[in-house]
Amino acid sequence: MNIPGKRIRRAAALAAALLLAAAPFCAAGAEDKPRATRPPLVTEPPVSEPDTPERDPEGFLAAEGEFIHEDEAGGLWMYLSGDLQVVIRRYRDTSIPLIWFETDIRTRGEQRFRTVMTNPDRPGKSGRYPYDIARDEKFVLGFTDDFYADRMFDDKKRTGLIIREGQVIGTRTYSKRYYYLPNLAMMIQYGDGYLEVAECNEYKAEELLEKGALNVFSFGPILIRDGEINDQVYSSFYRSVEPRQALGMIEPGHYLLLSFQGRRDDSKGTILQRVAEMMKEKGVTQALNLDGGNTMALCFRGRMLNKEAVFQNRMFVRSVTSLIGIGTTEMP
Repeated sequence: MNIPGKRIRRAAALAAALLLAAAPFCAAGAEDKPRATRPPLVTEPPVSEPDTPERDPEGFLAAEGEFIHEDEAGGLWMYLSGDLQVVIRRYRDTSIPLIWFETDIRTRGEQRFRTVMTNPDRPGKSGRYPYDIARDEKFVLGFTDDFYADRMFDDKKRTGLIIREGQVIGTRTYSKRYYYLPNLAMMIQYGDGYLEVAECNEYKAEELLEKGALNVFSFGPILIRDGEINDQVYSSFYRSVEPRQALGMIEPGHYLLLSFQGRRDDSKGTILQRVAEMMKEKGVTQALNLDGGNTMALCFRGRMLNKEAVFQNRMFVRSVTSLIGIGTTEMP
């Protein structure tokens, strides 16, 4: 006759234990969230920067011309000019294992991110490999964006609010914030170098054009907004270990691009929580997750630095119909 009572007490005890264990995950503030397991600071230290021509107090070249340094073995790539600095460092943690690239970008004057479409007359058509696009455009740095072409011609998918160089490409988005990948959160690029992140339903295309938006990338989720980590990144929806790429702004004219190799034996990939935490530690104030997986590509002077990922037993990088780039180099 006492068995049901025992079962009730056991069930109550189990429920209490589960609630206690889950308590850290239910806190309202991001500062109370559990941190991702982090790699050591550096397990393959990048080499020191090389000697460069004379630089001004802001680190740009003091005279006209270009300086280029490429060290594949040491994991360091540099480009300097009078209005652009690009420094890419490769890091490695063999215990995960994980390989990632941190790209520090500094601009001044009229230098800014640009976008290119392979077929401006038919956006979303005519896919090409990202390194071919970067090479033909002579980009110093080129990297893949929101891969809107995958959603462009599928009635079951929403493109998100897409603007390229002032041209509205897509407006089909969600009416509220969702835990999807992509959830179509936005990064808005303005002519003054400011990058703003916003949820999918915060703006209409006409509003953004009136505000001076040049480009809008729709993928998400938001990683950092106004210097704070977005609570969404702690969700189980975003805990898969994958190749990742994210763009962040420290301040107008100073940006950080993080690129994580994945789906490989030598580099498994990472979760969005770790990406957001690394962005915040670097002082990033606005950051958005871009398309990762086999879409992710990081190109320096037309050469892809990351290794191809494996998906469905194939090793490849996807062809794309648009690319983000910065700088123009005439040096071979």
